[in-house]
Amino acid sequence: MRQLLWYNKKMRSRIAKILTGTGLTLVVMVGTLAALPALEVEAPTYPPNAVTIPARPTVLQRDLITLRETYHLPAIEACVIRADGIVDTAVTGVRKVRGTKAVTTSDLFHLGSMTKAMTATMLATLVQEGKLSWNTTMVQAFPSWAAVMDSRYRDVTLEQLLTHTSGLPRYTTDPEWESIPPLTGTPAQQREAFARMLLTRRPIGPAGIYRYSNAGYAVAAAIAERVTGESWEQLMQQRVFGPLGMDVAYGWPLLSGADEPWGHRIKNGIIIPHDPADHYKVPTVLAPAGDVSMSILNYSIFARLHLAGLEGKDGALLSSTLIQRLHQPVLDYSCGWHEELIDGVQTSWHRGTCDTFDTFVFLQPSRNIGVILFTNADGDNTAVLAQFAELSKLAAVYAGH
Repeated sequence: MRQLLWYNKKMRSRIAKILTGTGLTLVVMVGTLAALPALEVEAPTYPPNAVTIPARPTVLQRDLITLRETYHLPAIEACVIRADGIVDTAVTGVRKVRGTKAVTTSDLFHLGSMTKAMTATMLATLVQEGKLSWNTTMVQAFPSWAAVMDSRYRDVTLEQLLTHTSGLPRYTTDPEWESIPPLTGTPAQQREAFARMLLTRRPIGPAGIYRYSNAGYAVAAAIAERVTGESWEQLMQQRVFGPLGMDVAYGWPLLSGADEPWGHRIKNGIIIPHDPADHYKVPTVLAPAGDVSMSILNYSIFARLHLAGLEGKDGALLSSTLIQRLHQPVLDYSCGWHEELIDGVQTSWHRGTCDTFDTFVFLQPSRNIGVILFTNADGDNTAVLAQFAELSKLAAVYAGH
């Protein structure tokens, strides 16, 4: 959700040493039974009933444990995918720092800006049906505002909203969020009012220049709501989550149940749980840019849809042509994805955070591999870079399997 200022191309190169776990070594002490009195020789013993012997940790599990312990993360999860299914999963840690309840692959994590690709996918279904076009302009989308719309927005397109090249303000910082005036009505009515406010004000610069903007996705959602008469929340359920069989929630995970993971802020090395009762949340108008929560297993369904489409395989939701269109970059960004060569491999990736959870996705269609990482803390830039490096490492490792 926040602007990705931490991302530095020089720091994205492969780590020289790849951490590998060391397995347990079993040392067997061999003696001679003849040395023991015959009556003292005991029969072999076995674990009591119902006792589970832990399996040897996988390489993926050992890597996650290393990341969690090195950067003091409460929990971290990973899921490795191919277009046709899940290859491997691992999880380590707890739902709340200093707690005892372990996280699971069914727990909800807040996705932050990884929501953007989902909103763009919903919009692609409207394009597929001819209800919208990538070239739909703001004056076409909101004709009743033509007289009051800033002239520099009139020809801005839907595609420019989704690729952060519209000239709209960023709305990525707390002061910007706090500057949004109180809006009334349903979420759809609030987004329409927000879109009108934005489009009647001066842009922060000319269109055609990349400036990461949460506001662009708010306006794009308002366009979909106007065209269909349905709210963004309804459209996401009807056109993306429902057809894909995904269970999702809006807002922080804890709002969906007391047993869900807490988000955490990392400040000066101290892990601080975030209590949703403090009223810090994603503004309603910006929800289409980053306010969905789901489990890593549910997110993997969405990621596999895109990985398959990038490999030329049609899905039930969208054709491969439309999926590939969503990944067509304008400058450095496509519709909800960063597109670039990483370690010489074409990669679609994204990060999502609202400062309390951190999520990552990494798709490499030429290798038929994808890697997803979820954590329930944010604030340590070194940890972020280490997790990004882990994505690249795991993609290479599993592509060789």
